[in-house]
Amino acid sequence: MATVVQEPLVETPLVKAVVSHSVLDPSFIAAEMTRRYALSGKVTAFLLYRGMNDVYLVQDENERYAARVWRKTYRDVDEVAYELDFLDYLRGEGFAASTGVRARDGNLYFKVDSPEGERAIALYDWAPGHKFGDMLDIGIAERIGATFAQMHLHGLKYHGDAPFSSDNAWRFEETVPALLAFVYDRPDDLHDYAIIADRLKQRLIDLQAEDVPMGICHCDFHPSNVHVSEDGQITLLDFDGLGEDYMMQDVQNYVWGNLFYGFSPSYGEAFERGYETVRPFTEAEKANKELFLLAKAFRLIAGMAESSKSVGRGTLRFRGLDWLGEYIKSRARPLGLL
Repeated sequence: MATVVQEPLVETPLVKAVVSHSVLDPSFIAAEMTRRYALSGKVTAFLLYRGMNDVYLVQDENERYAARVWRKTYRDVDEVAYELDFLDYLRGEGFAASTGVRARDGNLYFKVDSPEGERAIALYDWAPGHKFGDMLDIGIAERIGATFAQMHLHGLKYHGDAPFSSDNAWRFEETVPALLAFVYDRPDDLHDYAIIADRLKQRLIDLQAEDVPMGICHCDFHPSNVHVSEDGQITLLDFDGLGEDYMMQDVQNYVWGNLFYGFSPSYGEAFERGYETVRPFTEAEKANKELFLLAKAFRLIAGMAESSKSVGRGTLRFRGLDWLGEYIKSRARPLGLL
């Protein structure tokens, strides 16, 4: 009987996957915090949430901290320095915000290599208390508004006489292609969002000729981005969207966020009242409230579409495409944007 000789099995090399968003192991975070920061005793870490950026709770023998690992996006990795430097200034001014902790080498952040490329990491003071959204109160909403206006005034002082860049006001245009791809199976949205994007950008450009002041803005302030302690201390947090923008846009971001969470409009109104005790709105700002509310909603949906490749379409789990589309379009028409 003839002997059958088998050819040796040749394995095909595995294709290297393209990674959009890796998750760093908490033990790695703990080890890096121990190595880089002047923490006490044993350091532990665990992942709080994986989202637009990943946040870890870090704890040594005495203190609790938050560590943020920025997601790799179209933005340069070192843009995080803008936020961290401003927060360091606020710390020096005695303003209550969750600010970055300096490492042993004096830096406010460091970078690591990951499967998708360089990512920035920073350690922050833990904000005391609880989210305002979990303890709604009209009086506290007014105080938060006043505190937010003080942050804007600090930003004007920090920035000095240099002109503000308006690019951030319409940076959403970088995410519009992702939004149109996101709604590929919704013909009306495909048509309408392309029109709104172009017209909204032009309206925001036109505002530069009106009395609508710009400043250093949080850019994502809402009822979950402020903590209130038992003794009433207000601490602002999550400044990872920090940039130069219309200050009234920043105010209406909060008002819209209040609506997004389904809270009574009275809390947004109280926030505005408190804000104006520190920095009164101009008439042009008041006249453009609806435009800024629309801009916030459009920025959000476009940003979530861009982020969906990293964190999934579940970013729309709180409010769906129908809700957001109705909100945006019902306001775009009276504003002449659709």
